[in-house]
Amino acid sequence: MVQKINWDDSLLLNVPEIDAQHKQLLQIANKLYDIATGTPEVYTAKMPEIIKELTDYTEYHFSFEEENYMHKYGYTNLPFHKMQHANFVQEIKLQSEKLRNADQHDGLQLYEYLAKWVVNHIAKSDPAWAYIVRPKLNENK
Repeated sequence: MVQKINWDDSLLLNVPEIDAQHKQLLQIANKLYDIATGTPEVYTAKMPEIIKELTDYTEYHFSFEEENYMHKYGYTNLPFHKMQHANFVQEIKLQSEKLRNADQHDGLQLYEYLAKWVVNHIAKSDPAWAYIVRPKLNENK
């Protein structure tokens, strides 16, 4: 069975605003987990809400990260990073559409995809831009 993923400080980028958003994203993902592992009634009632919250927050976070950090501080690999974000959002929307008539097992599959992707992305892709941006943030203090 899929296990709930909790925040681990090894995922910190040491960009406080982004670290807080990453934690929030995992909290939303974990709400999805709780709904998918709850009663069928709660699943049916709450899944549309959590999918909307997840989609809205993910799009907000990606846009914020791209504009306020990567673009602003000249991260040269921004186009590739934006493509990763866009592909993820597209996949979440595709899987969300499938959940309209799906059962809790499908909700857990979405959670598993989401949690693995987010943790992998934060741990492997985001440190590259954070490494470039952090010194520039310190210059602006």
